Amino acid sequence: MTKDEVSKEGASRKNVSTGKRVMWGMGGATDHIIIYGTVSLVSVIYVNGLHFSAAMVGLAVALPRIFDAISDPIIGHLSDNTRSRWGRRRPWMLAGLIVSAILTMTIWHPPAAAGPNGDEWIWSIFIYLSVMISLLYAVGYTMFNVPHIAMGYEMTTDYDERTHLFKWRQLIYSGAGLLTPWLLTLCMWVEGDKAQALKGSEGVLIVSAGVAVLLVLSGLPSVLFCKEGTAVHTPKEEKVRFLDAIKFTLHNKPFWLIVVSNFIAKFCMAVTGIFFMYIFLYHIIKGDQKVGSAYMAIFFNSINISCFLAMPLIAKLSDYLGKKRCLLTLLGMSTVAYLSLWFTFTDADGAFLTTTLPFLGEISMQWPCLITGVLIGIFTNTMPMINNSMLADVCDLDELHSGHRREAFFSAVFSTADKLALGVAMGLQGFLLVASGFDSKLDIQDPATIKFWILALVISQPAGFLIAMTAIWFYPLTKKRCAEIRDEIDARSSAPSDAEGAV
Repeated sequence: MTKDEVSKEGASRKNVSTGKRVMWGMGGATDHIIIYGTVSLVSVIYVNGLHFSAAMVGLAVALPRIFDAISDPIIGHLSDNTRSRWGRRRPWMLAGLIVSAILTMTIWHPPAAAGPNGDEWIWSIFIYLSVMISLLYAVGYTMFNVPHIAMGYEMTTDYDERTHLFKWRQLIYSGAGLLTPWLLTLCMWVEGDKAQALKGSEGVLIVSAGVAVLLVLSGLPSVLFCKEGTAVHTPKEEKVRFLDAIKFTLHNKPFWLIVVSNFIAKFCMAVTGIFFMYIFLYHIIKGDQKVGSAYMAIFFNSINISCFLAMPLIAKLSDYLGKKRCLLTLLGMSTVAYLSLWFTFTDADGAFLTTTLPFLGEISMQWPCLITGVLIGIFTNTMPMINNSMLADVCDLDELHSGHRREAFFSAVFSTADKLALGVAMGLQGFLLVASGFDSKLDIQDPATIKFWILALVISQPAGFLIAMTAIWFYPLTKKRCAEIRDEIDARSSAPSDAEGAV
């Protein structure tokens, strides 16, 4: 096969049809629903609704990340080496959907209180919540998400097309974000007049059933209608030993630069991220639980709408600047976005506009926070699209050096680091919430507590982005280098046919 023929073959597998992009991208909604439709409700329901210790809840959510550190690479390795009529990815994804849907409904049934101050009851809830979160994250979520991301890495071999493929996942991910912020409000709406006291702890039992259905429906299109690209894998490909997979990964420097950058940024966002909710509930709306949850939902909707609208523009910016410079730009502007909340998260009278919302009637909306929301949506929430596109390029570099396609293993290691960042951060969240002086039994919190929340957000989150920029600064894979790597792989894959033709 000549060089021109290799290039022509590469061009033929460059584009993914719009239908396939959408079907695969639907998995982004599944990802969002599990994380923000189930896990994000845990802290507010167990702490604010059930009055369980914030520190204990934080530990219960954080400890399962230890199992993630083991399960993610194992599932990734197993997926890479699965040989079935359904391919390497889809059997695992289907199993993950089923497990996640079941756990989404069962996580809200902790042991009944034999006495609300009894140590035995407290530890029973802690163990129950730890087990439920462990099964959800380390089993259900991992079995779906790791193979799903890996499938995206191998659906196209083109540098720019990879960005546009992950654009669709992030678009649908953001679309799901229009719903999930309203789940707490919906829980309280189900409770009616009891919402101020129950704070969603009863309504979540009904709402979680709907969340489980949405989770399955959003994930099935990827399972039923998508499969890994045959351009980068054949069923006869030799399996890779687990220890060899680890060795090859450890030597991939561009991969670790992305991992480190994402870990630092994610940790600094998550460690104080819980304060967003409490600022809305106790500062901006001064203790009205139902209206405060609606304010928070509107804020997060502004993030997801702006992200949805900005995604095509950021993809084009990546085409123009290259992925590295584009990501550096997003990290820098994210720093500005989070600094802005010092000015926009205010409860001053002039910051409110009157509006009407379904089920809530006429309320006064605090509008300056939406400025911060839009900035976060445009610059922060579009970063996963670029990160994942860069990781697909990293998989090509790995194939050049190792001779194997290990998309799921790379996806798993990246996911593990991501979850560890979130896990450590969530473990600290509860202690920070306690240190701030928060009392879930009070409708009005101390001004010093509220100031602690705002300062923590303004300091931690911009610092994470600035540190993450230093790691990406040294990322070496340019568009030109990625094209050279792809040409070398294609030329090498054609070599056996040339040899056979010469015999």
